[in-house]
Amino acid sequence: MARQLLNGVDPLVAAGASCAVPLAFVGGQVAECALKASLSKNGDDTRLRNTDLRHNLVELWKLAQSEGLPIDPIPPPWLERLSQLHERPYYIRYSTGVHLLVIPAPAEIQAGLKALVQTVGRHIKS
Repeated sequence: MARQLLNGVDPLVAAGASCAVPLAFVGGQVAECALKASLSKNGDDTRLRNTDLRHNLVELWKLAQSEGLPIDPIPPPWLERLSQLHERPYYIRYSTGVHLLVIPAPAEIQAGLKALVQTVGRHIKS
């Protein structure tokens, strides 16, 4: 799923500022799918349904790293920001009471997601 969603990142980056919110939304989904793929490579995703973990990209990143995904133990700033937008209270999905969103730089999201998806792909095959 992450690879398919990743296909939507390049056109959103190319579209520029007018697609910043859709890019952040898709970017969060790509990161979540990739990290969960790594964490459920044994076929069991039961623990990933925990409400404290489910959409928390930072915690998913840390857990995946601790379980052998070869990524930096400290999540990158672009992922931390996407996590804040992607998890509870879901600012990127439900903009109730939101007047301003700060989105990571599109090129950082794009490069980071591509690297993450490639790393997870290699990890799952190993």
